Amino acid sequence: MKKWKVAIVSALVLGIAVIATFVAIDLSFGSKFILSSKDVEYHTKEELVELYWQNQDLLNSVKDSILSNKAFLQVLINQKDGDAGILTDSHKDLFSEREWSDIISVFEKLHPYMLMMERKGRPLKFYINFAHQKLDSSSKATTLYWFPSETELEYHREHTLADRVEYTQIDGNWYIVEETFPW
Repeated sequence: MKKWKVAIVSALVLGIAVIATFVAIDLSFGSKFILSSKDVEYHTKEELVELYWQNQDLLNSVKDSILSNKAFLQVLINQKDGDAGILTDSHKDLFSEREWSDIISVFEKLHPYMLMMERKGRPLKFYINFAHQKLDSSSKATTLYWFPSETELEYHREHTLADRVEYTQIDGNWYIVEETFPW
């Protein structure tokens, strides 16, 4: 069992290194972060519920434009790692001016790390990552998720790497997922 955990942590570290490499390459071509890392925030479940209700139409519009964008879906396919994120302006040209303005508004109003589209061999999901809260010997992530179906929610429950997970449905297929990780 211990070897299994070491393998997972090693895979996560490798994954983070790969993402950092992609970000470094992406930034080397002149892309800029939409939101400075110092402005990314951690939100409690209660704060995210309130932010969701204040920005419900905006969040649904951004989710729909990202998930239906064929060019951005091609980015996901080309990356071959199962997810694609928006955290720099490098994908700006894939969206209409109004869609990009809405994406920027989400960053300005919610202060996330990135907006993500995920497939990993499954139907498309959308989620918004925020800063993690560092605990004594672990960390907590509170994420705003849109699951396309109950089946995908159950799949997430079965395959999470977190030690502890809580799901709170806030509206339709929108959930707040609170995960506590051992790192």
